[in-house]
Amino acid sequence: MPAPMLSMSPAYPALYLYPLNDSFFIPKQIALTTAGRRVQLGRKTSKSPPLDRKQVNFDSNVVSRRHAEVWQEGNKIFIRDTQSANGTFVNGRRLSPEGQDSYPYELRTNDILELGTDIGGYDDTIAHHRIVCRIVCVFTQVEVAMVAMAESRRHRRGYSVTGSVYIPRE
Repeated sequence: MPAPMLSMSPAYPALYLYPLNDSFFIPKQIALTTAGRRVQLGRKTSKSPPLDRKQVNFDSNVVSRRHAEVWQEGNKIFIRDTQSANGTFVNGRRLSPEGQDSYPYELRTNDILELGTDIGGYDDTIAHHRIVCRIVCVFTQVEVAMVAMAESRRHRRGYSVTGSVYIPRE
């Protein structure tokens, strides 16, 4: 799986999302450069703007149009469920009941984020897949470089994106 596309001077702080468990999306890099500015996570629709820095879209029927939001404060990155129908989960824990806003939840590197739940079909197959991804939080240029090197090695050697990237936090 390729690493997120990095420009010559990538923005940070940022939240990187790496797909897991057959979640078919290109890894995403979400710049969170303005403290408190919230970025919406949601379902891709025909009305979704192609390049909107305030919204990150997923092509999944179990993700609500306005599913959750992420932002940074200080040296922390937070997520909040925004009344999604199928839930936002961090490390298997649902953040709020259906249709209710959650409290802010701090994300950390190597947390597992799930948007929605799998919806079964008539023949015991999964008709609609949830989004499952590994989180990497980056706050400095050094962390950006460390993540880029680790993901490049993982991609070159064919490693799964489920492995760990150790980034020390100050």
